[in-house]
This record gives sequence, C-alpha cells and structure tokens, in this order.
Amino acid sequence: MVLIAIVMAVSFLLNVVKVAQPVAGAQIAGYGFFAMLRYTLIENPIRSLINFGDDLTSFWKLKQENDYYRSQLDMLALYKAELEEAYRQIAQLKELAGIKTAANEFELKSAKVIYRSFDTFNHALVINQGEAEGIKVNQAVITTKGLIGKVTDVFEHSAVVRLLTTQDVQNKVSVKIQLSPATSAEAVLDRYDPNRRAYVLQLLDTNSAVLENMTVITSGLGGVFPAGLLVGTVTEVEQLVNAIGMKIYVTPAADFKSFDYVFVVDYAQEVPIP
Repeated sequence: MVLIAIVMAVSFLLNVVKVAQPVAGAQIAGYGFFAMLRYTLIENPIRSLINFGDDLTSFWKLKQENDYYRSQLDMLALYKAELEEAYRQIAQLKELAGIKTAANEFELKSAKVIYRSFDTFNHALVINQGEAEGIKVNQAVITTKGLIGKVTDVFEHSAVVRLLTTQDVQNKVSVKIQLSPATSAEAVLDRYDPNRRAYVLQLLDTNSAVLENMTVITSGLGGVFPAGLLVGTVTEVEQLVNAIGMKIYVTPAADFKSFDYVFVVDYAQEVPIP
C-alpha cells in the first residue's frame, strides 16, 4: 500500500508539471504579443514625436545662429570700408602735419616656439629667433589672437619670452579700455588671476563707466608695448566696497594653452614723407 501510494503521488506531480509548462509558455507568448503591441502603438510613436520635436528645436536654433552670423558677415564689408576710409584720413593728416611715424606702426617677425617647460608653462617660453634675426629685449610678442608677453632675454638664435600669465609683479602693461569708437579709459594691467583665468586691471580714471564686453588694447604709454595690440575683453566689473574705484577682470584674447608660432612686434622704420 505504501509503495502504491508513492507511485500515485509521483505520477500526479509529473502530470501537474506537464500541464504547467504549456500554460507558462502561453503566458510568455501572450506577454510578448502585448509588449510588442504597446511598443508599436504607444511607445514608438511617442518617442518618434519627442525626437521630432528635439530635431525641430535644434533646427530652429541653428537657423537663428546662421541668420545672426550672416548679418555679421554682411556688416564686415561696411566695417572694412570704414576702416579703409579711416586709414586714408590718417595718412592725409600725417602728411599735413609732417609726421613721419605713428605710434602704432610696427612690423611683425614670425618665430616658432622651441621650448616651453612644464614647470614654467605659464611663466616663459623660448622662440627660435634671436639677435641675429633682429630680436631685441622688451619687444612685444603676440599670436594671431592677441598679446601674450614680451622678450626678456636675447641670444644669438633664440630668445626668452615672458608671458602675461606669469605671477611676476613687475609684469605690468599700460592699456586702455575702448568705451566707444571715440573715447577710451586709461588703465594698467596689474596681474593675472589664475583662478579666474583673467587679467586684473587697475583703472586710472575712476569716473569712466566700464561695462562688460568692452575691448582692451595696449595704450603705448609704457614705452614697451606699441599702441593698438589686442589684450582681451572685459568680462566682469567689480565695485570695491572699502575703497574708491573698481576691479576689472579681462579675459585674454590669446589662447595661452596651445600655440606653436608667434610674432615679435618691431617698430617700423621711419619712411620720410616727400
């Protein structure tokens, strides 16, 4: 009797397992069908609609940017014409006044960076032009984007350039902030703030209204840097609480991280006016 009971129990369990397997398979098949139906009718259309909206928004932004840049390009011809006319007027005034050389007339000598140590990366670099090529101490050095420093040591075929990003307190530059096409404010580039990645300017005329996005160029008053070299753009004007005046932060126009070639600025030779 015990043996018969065991055999019957085992047979019953086997029959239950055989019946449960098709039921489970049917449930899985049904779940897969409804999942596919939900994805086809609900999830996929919603996702496609969202992607279409994102694409439409991106297209609209690109169109606006394209229209803006096209308008700026259209203005370049006007600016060029005005600049050429200004040069013609300056030449006529110089001829009338008998001036031989203006302060911002200079020549550019190209040079290649041959050494820039990691330890002095923000302090100095070495170029492959020296005394034999006409390089002199205190000549300004620029890249295609703006001023980066000046020559401090000259050898026969190389020279050391001290960068404006150095922490040397003696590395000051006389600059002016272009308030308008006809007016400017005199200032001094006091130091470079590595935390803000910006120059700190000391304004000499505290009555001037300096605003963000104003252009900063060399003034030529220091006797080292010629006038008109691009320095950077005003990004922040901080009013001093316990003192009269303001602290001006200027983002450098030049990229100090990556450049292989520079220009050494030399005053042009005087050309006599007939």
